[in-house]
Amino acid sequence: MKKMKPFDLAHEQYQLLMAKFKTTKDLREKNILFRRLTNLLAVMEFLISIHKPH
Repeated sequence: MKKMKPFDLAHEQYQLLMAKFKTTKDLREKNILFRRLTNLLAVMEFLISIHKPH
């Protein structure tokens, strides 16, 4: 099995959480998922920033 890059792992997790977010009707779960999605976006932004040429 091919080792995934950190950004790809974060993006995959983001897609899974977004799918859950879109399907859940529970507001408490939506809030938790929203926070996790926001955190993952920050992680992905960081991973992009460290790979940009300076």
